[in-house]
Amino acid sequence: MATSKSNTGESKPSDGSTAGGSATGGPTTSGLVSHETQKRLQRVAVYLTALLISIFTIVPVYVMVVIAIQPPAATFAGGRVNLLPTEPALRNFVVLLTETDTIRYFGNSLVVTLGSTILSTTIAVAAGYGLTRFDFAGKSIAARAVLFSYMFSPIVLAIPLYVVFSTLGLLNSHFALTLALTAISAPFCIWLMWQYFQTVPIALEESAWVRGASRWRTVKDVVLPVARPGYISAAIFAFAVAWNDFTMARVVMSRDEMYTINVGASLFLDRVSIGWGETMAVSLLIALPPFLIALFLQRYLLQGFSVGGLE
Repeated sequence: MATSKSNTGESKPSDGSTAGGSATGGPTTSGLVSHETQKRLQRVAVYLTALLISIFTIVPVYVMVVIAIQPPAATFAGGRVNLLPTEPALRNFVVLLTETDTIRYFGNSLVVTLGSTILSTTIAVAAGYGLTRFDFAGKSIAARAVLFSYMFSPIVLAIPLYVVFSTLGLLNSHFALTLALTAISAPFCIWLMWQYFQTVPIALEESAWVRGASRWRTVKDVVLPVARPGYISAAIFAFAVAWNDFTMARVVMSRDEMYTINVGASLFLDRVSIGWGETMAVSLLIALPPFLIALFLQRYLLQGFSVGGLE
């Protein structure tokens, strides 16, 4: 290959290639990890991360289920915890249903959770639609202020709400707890629906208006069917907040018969007649409703949270 010399006397390739590069000007892979190897390493890292997360998630759930479905004698036989179920039985669940107020606690949770879910979702749909379709001064600031209010911890709101409910004589009532739980979940639900309604084309409503439909008829027959993934996602979020709540129920309720399942289950630890088997059984009962909802409505959940930069 012919070479030319520069003024400094150094030899350079005359065909335009540079030192450390190929004849086409691309970088060489000598001493470097190839692109395919990098992709394999990234894939392995992702799989290992997913495996570790799965282990940390599944193992506690497995331990809970095994202890819940075994009698205490089988679970602690031989002076150690047996995590391989050999004698599955419903003994722990029978004890919960016959010797504790689990059914009452469960019913209280269903009442306040369903009430809060319906109220939060209704407020979110109305507020989200209004923020999207109507113009008024400070609209964006108001929407972001709603989301900012969600950043407050429930314990920060607990004492002010307690004072308000005490003044109004609403303590130890399902209505007060429903309002308290709605105050926690509604801000994020409103922000979620505000984002989702922005993806619903206004042309759909204009087409219905041209045909003589009222705004209410348009919202009911056109907008809401299109926005179904959004408000179902908001409802799932509100349900999860209300069902898993402990703080508000402990503050607002002071009578044992009004406790929700989470507060009631915490009382089982103080009872001599209730052991780890019964405690794990009630924990399994608490975990079932959110699990079933997420299992059967996960399609809507993913669609709803993938809008507006939430993915």
